[in-house]
Amino acid sequence: MRSSPSRRLAVLTVLALAGLGGAAESQSLQRLSLQGSGAALFATKNDPNFESKTGLGYEVQARYTFSRFSIGAGYQRSTVFSSPTLDLNLALSLGFIEPRYVVAAGSTVAVYLAGRLGAGKLVCSEECQARKTNLSYGGGGGLLFKVSRRISLDLGGQYFQVSGDLSSGYGMIRAGLGIGL
Repeated sequence: MRSSPSRRLAVLTVLALAGLGGAAESQSLQRLSLQGSGAALFATKNDPNFESKTGLGYEVQARYTFSRFSIGAGYQRSTVFSSPTLDLNLALSLGFIEPRYVVAAGSTVAVYLAGRLGAGKLVCSEECQARKTNLSYGGGGGLLFKVSRRISLDLGGQYFQVSGDLSSGYGMIRAGLGIGL
């Protein structure tokens, strides 16, 4: 059975990253850090009543790091749908908890896996019936780049599902800056 070029590339990448070994040096060297990120969201299914174009958002979080693990608590605000005919925009506004595990790390870059669990409301630009609490959950991963002893750049992606007023799934890519305290 022959393996595809993409499978071989994935295996070689994992082996190379695993060879980085060592402590998670690319993660913040401080136990406490703050992070801010900009994000782009992509709906994974189209709703005929709304335009499923790319939505923009942001998130802020505080992180506690111990060894290869860290846990963050934060706030996310992201536009998820808009309708030009109704002049209506819908945004997710939610708090979340995000545990991370650094899979491989070198002196300047680390690869991590993350999960996310959140709860919040759907915010409408006009009067709407969105009053229920929305639950969200998902996971993803990313790369942490050490800029200095206290600053790191985070490039990540994740998939998360929302249940409640507007049940749907979203892909998200984000770029952020973390500052160790």
